[in-house]
Amino acid sequence: MPEPRSFGQQLREYRHQRQLTQAALAEEVGCAVESIRKMEANRQRPSRSLAARLATMLQLSSAQSQLFCAQARMVGTAEAKQPPSGLPLTASKLINRQSEVATLQSYLNAEHIRMITLTGPGGVGKTRLALQIAQQSPKQFPDGVYFVDLAQATSVAELGLALSQALNLPSSKYSWQRQMQLHFQHARILLILDNLEQLLSATEALRWLLDHTTGLKLLLTSRALLHCAGEYAVPLAPLRLPTVSATLNELKTNPAVQLFVQRAQSLNPQFTLTSANAEAIKHICWQVDGLPLALELAAARTRLLTPEALLAYLQPPLALLTTNDPTAPARHQSMHNAINWSYQQISPQQQQLLRQLAIFQAGCTLDAIQAIVPNLQQLDLLDQLAGLIDHSLLAMQAEPEQPQRFRMLSLIQEFAAQELSDHGELNTLAQRHLEYYVMYCESLSEQVLEMRQALLAERENIRATINWAMRTQNWPAASTCIVPLAEFWYRYGTSEELQRWLDWLSTQPLTPTIHARCNEMQGYIAAFLQSQYRAGQAWYQEALAQRQALQQPAAIAENLAKLGEIAMEQGHYAQALEHYRSACSLYEQLGDQEAVFAMHDCQAMVLVRQGQFSLAQQLLQQSLDYWQQQHILPSLAFSLNYLGVIALYQSNFAKAQQAHEQALAIWRSLDDQRGIASALNALTPVLLQQGQIASALTAIQASLNIRWSLHDYDGLAWNLERFGELLSMQGQAELAIQAWSKAQQLRAELALPLFEAEQQRLQPQIIHCQQQISSAQWQQIWFDSQSLGLATLIETLLAQA
Repeated sequence: MPEPRSFGQQLREYRHQRQLTQAALAEEVGCAVESIRKMEANRQRPSRSLAARLATMLQLSSAQSQLFCAQARMVGTAEAKQPPSGLPLTASKLINRQSEVATLQSYLNAEHIRMITLTGPGGVGKTRLALQIAQQSPKQFPDGVYFVDLAQATSVAELGLALSQALNLPSSKYSWQRQMQLHFQHARILLILDNLEQLLSATEALRWLLDHTTGLKLLLTSRALLHCAGEYAVPLAPLRLPTVSATLNELKTNPAVQLFVQRAQSLNPQFTLTSANAEAIKHICWQVDGLPLALELAAARTRLLTPEALLAYLQPPLALLTTNDPTAPARHQSMHNAINWSYQQISPQQQQLLRQLAIFQAGCTLDAIQAIVPNLQQLDLLDQLAGLIDHSLLAMQAEPEQPQRFRMLSLIQEFAAQELSDHGELNTLAQRHLEYYVMYCESLSEQVLEMRQALLAERENIRATINWAMRTQNWPAASTCIVPLAEFWYRYGTSEELQRWLDWLSTQPLTPTIHARCNEMQGYIAAFLQSQYRAGQAWYQEALAQRQALQQPAAIAENLAKLGEIAMEQGHYAQALEHYRSACSLYEQLGDQEAVFAMHDCQAMVLVRQGQFSLAQQLLQQSLDYWQQQHILPSLAFSLNYLGVIALYQSNFAKAQQAHEQALAIWRSLDDQRGIASALNALTPVLLQQGQIASALTAIQASLNIRWSLHDYDGLAWNLERFGELLSMQGQAELAIQAWSKAQQLRAELALPLFEAEQQRLQPQIIHCQQQISSAQWQQIWFDSQSLGLATLIETLLAQA
């Protein structure tokens, strides 16, 4: 039985019957000769409208025409097996764009939506996503899906030439728009126009096409919107970044990490994400903003560099993010090229504004821009900002109850900062930036922590101000941004950073009061951020002498209170009470009621350690009533947490749980990580005593994770003891012993004895654990644990399930 004739064979036979050349038939139906050749070779199929014109010109009967047109569109022909028209191959898997794919598909399915613009910064993956859509869309567009790269086109005429070539339009006296109307007026086709940002002048021509066809749809990729009637925008953001506390399993499912690892494995199949390189890979993803192109360029470097070494080279990252791939477009051969491509598309005024905005770190408010950026009227400034946003070089962020902020990706910021320096504008802008943020810090009320959200938003700008002040030897400006914000920097800075700042200030000609305040900050860092109580005590004693010489009673009381806390942590309870009571007496003389009740809370802490629970409870309850009346939340949480501790020692577990959970809720509302860790640690034994093992494990792991990240070794000792208690109850004797042994080692190194009431409470669990193994095994495990790395033990404990 003869094989059925293909569409191409039928077309050739019908053409020969009509005694037409390929060129003559092409002229008759209005298509390119090359199209006829490809159709007869079964390498191209005609649109429905072209198939109908061919049938007419070939003078086919009604039955022949129906069969001819059906076979022209039949799935399974050799040409139908080809990919959609002109689509480049995709070399990588699309990662984590399900939401955008769903949005684009819904838009393409909507009859009334005919122009869709996929926007985003250079390297975000617009072309890759558009190709994914193209590969999924042939059935929706039976007359063709066409991909047109416009990277080299710079005019409407060149756009027309690119479209004519992609669609095989024949030479004609008509314009390319008219030709497209004639050939595709009723065709259902999808045109993907890639890199349209340098052809925004083509808006009118594209709109004309849509107005004069019925089935044409446009999917545009552009770093800038066209602002055309009927345009639907789909903004494409960088890939989601891993969180600070992401575990190894969470990193394996994070899209930014997945893309980095996928690209690295394409070059080195042995490359894997491990616990050893996870932290470096996480930081690499942060360094490059989660931009797919930047991640791929960074991953390509893993042929020579480990992730740890690569991270060190990415400081800053822009210079390293390059490729020698000759097949990559010029704009994608480096991140610098990708950003510069966008930079060259904007006006000189917008270029200058982008450079000036680079002086800000992690964004800024409109007020800050107006104060620092010179010579722009408000309306002009708003127009220029809108232009930068339209070109995906700047983003606007809005948070509830906070001023809107403008921010650029860090790679764009690095590019713009280099341009700022190259144009000789850096020093002037940096000085204006310093002046603005010094005034900002001066304007803050004494209740700095009440401004927490605003300060967190401006933290990087204030840091930059401090560093510029140090660079220019401007100690008054630096001290204004450091000293009044001490409580903020304690919670949301790093001890190493604070230490560096204070060491520099100590070399400057400070006033006696600022000098004393710097010593107090040194004491706080040493004692309460680094658990070096002896060093902290020396700083506070020096500061106390300075305050006494200056006759500053409030500051004297504050130093006495800190010395009391240090004495308490070292187990010197009588001395601690003496310091606290002296401070309380001074506050009473000054009429500072709030400070008086704070000293009651501090005395209660000492009394708990001495086992005087009733007296401690009485003081805490008095303070609690005051904190509630005055709505002073941090102090309220503190009193609640210690009342919970007393309830634990009195075996009133339900009351203890209620108090700790109330304290935890307050500290969470304040985003006080140290407070959160304290409440979770205190809650753990309460939950254990009530049989809530799983909840206790969750609580102690969360507390341990926070304290480990904060390098809070005093708190870690408490965590390890509580974890040992839980493990003992679970029958994991060896791991419990390791936790207790390491906790005792920490306490010995820090000179932080465990007070008697807590020793007595833990003793039954220790005895229970000792009964599970022999004395020799206990001693051996205890001894071996002393050489066990703290990080290794904590990793093991956090992995418990």
